Amino acid sequence: MRRRRQRTTPGPLLAARGRSVPTDRLIEAVRTAARPVRGLVETAALPDEAATVVDIAPTGHGILLLCDDGRILRWDTDAGRCTEVARSTVTVPTGEEPWCDRAQTLRLHASRDGAFAAVVIDYGRTGQVIDLSTGRVTVRLENDGYHSNTVPFSLAFTEHAGRVVVLHRRSWSLIEATDPATGAQVARMPAVEDDSSVWSGHYHGALHPSPAGTRIASDAWVWHPLGRPVAWNLEQWLTEGEEAWAGDIGWAGLPACAYYWDRSVVWLDEDRLVLEGLGDDDVELVPGARVFDLGRREAGGPGGTGEPAEIAAFGGPKGRFFAADGLLFSSSESGFEIWNPTTGTRLGALAGFRPTHHDHARGELIELSATGLRRWRTADADA
Repeated sequence: MRRRRQRTTPGPLLAARGRSVPTDRLIEAVRTAARPVRGLVETAALPDEAATVVDIAPTGHGILLLCDDGRILRWDTDAGRCTEVARSTVTVPTGEEPWCDRAQTLRLHASRDGAFAAVVIDYGRTGQVIDLSTGRVTVRLENDGYHSNTVPFSLAFTEHAGRVVVLHRRSWSLIEATDPATGAQVARMPAVEDDSSVWSGHYHGALHPSPAGTRIASDAWVWHPLGRPVAWNLEQWLTEGEEAWAGDIGWAGLPACAYYWDRSVVWLDEDRLVLEGLGDDDVELVPGARVFDLGRREAGGPGGTGEPAEIAAFGGPKGRFFAADGLLFSSSESGFEIWNPTTGTRLGALAGFRPTHHDHARGELIELSATGLRRWRTADADA
């Protein structure tokens, strides 16, 4: 797999429905006067009990902190209480060569109810799921290591039929669903020995369940390599199990981009999905967003499934993407911006705030720094 050097100046980009538009025209179109953003950014210093914080995971019952010594703390920022709930034994191996500057790092995930956490090695092959009521490791995670250094560890929590389910990559091309309380298998993708199915040959990366858990997207890549996010019907899969894959499971392959994946992917709702970046090759990619409606299919998709309809594409957004209340938020070194994903209009900007996490339960975007958290309520975005 060869590595490619990014160009310093962007080339032509791919706009909606395949129209080629000059880069400077689209970039200039988003340089509009944006109204001030309402709401204050609240600051909270990290608790004294926390050592160096590696990552956080907001839940409906406080914020979980993963410390560099393996401790997992539950922090109630309103009450000012911080307690240790578990310890992780997952460590990043030494001496691993980064792939394209993607060094292995620890990542903390949590179920929305705060009952379970997972610590994994992004761009690595191991992790563990922990029951936070007992501190016990219930699932030891392992993928086969095949090109695992190219992608974040595939893991996400969701809810189905009244219980928490953890989704994770068992091997490079297969995702499983597991009961985090018992370690029992809930569902799995069927193994495919050849390229006869539309879902074969994908190296799964970060997993993104839709807000209500009816669909899921994987920021995957396929050989040669091409970044090619895919999505399918999560609710149907968890209900019917492996048999769901024998019929129409809503599989959708999104447009490919040569040598570019591990990109920002966010759901606006159960149907609309936003991808970061405009272009079909990493050396010609420019900042922007593409919006797809997975409830609408266009003829000619792989395996007769039909491609999801691209309903908008606009230049400007870059970095991490978040979404709430029908709005798109972008966070990059240049700052924080709010976008209307239907019109592509930039609605506002907030200098000096660069959120890294989304607290869905509280409706807040959170920036994690070395000294504490900075929080901003998304409900103020369209006030």
